Amino acid sequence: MGVLHIYGFDGTPRDVLRRLVVERGQRLSTYFGGVRLEDAEIPLTPEAFDVGRQQYDATALLRELDRCVPAGDHAVALADADLFVDPLNFVFGLARPGGHAIVALPRLRQSFYGLEDDQDLFFLRVAKEVFHELGHVLGLRHCRNRCVMRFSNSLGDTDRKPEEYCESCLRAIIGGIHAR
Repeated sequence: MGVLHIYGFDGTPRDVLRRLVVERGQRLSTYFGGVRLEDAEIPLTPEAFDVGRQQYDATALLRELDRCVPAGDHAVALADADLFVDPLNFVFGLARPGGHAIVALPRLRQSFYGLEDDQDLFFLRVAKEVFHELGHVLGLRHCRNRCVMRFSNSLGDTDRKPEEYCESCLRAIIGGIHAR
């Protein structure tokens, strides 16, 4: 299994990226051949921005990420930008099985909803969405169990699901890793 590279798109707070590596890096390493925080920021290209929606096209940004990652490795990139994928109004993240993933930060913050920010709650939400999207990278689909792979249609859904994979999803990940 290749290395997991962690990137930020332009403007993503470095402290969130560092905290992800420090607090979740060891757990991420159980699914990948190590974790590496990248210094380079990926541009939020103007072509990916939809003026009418005032959002970035997550699929276009995922293509930008594809260009940065060494062959055989995987990546997750955090974007401090609101993302969408048609026909959805927004997405918390997007992943390509066997490829890479991105996670959008704005809607994971309390302040997006007019509430006072809580950095620990924000980081927990980020971690859940990172593990969710990386589950898709590892070949998992949405899960109905009490699992991080449960679909989040709202922030409340994200808050209710655990940060961990259920036993069924863990078996699928381990089976997939051993099959490679």
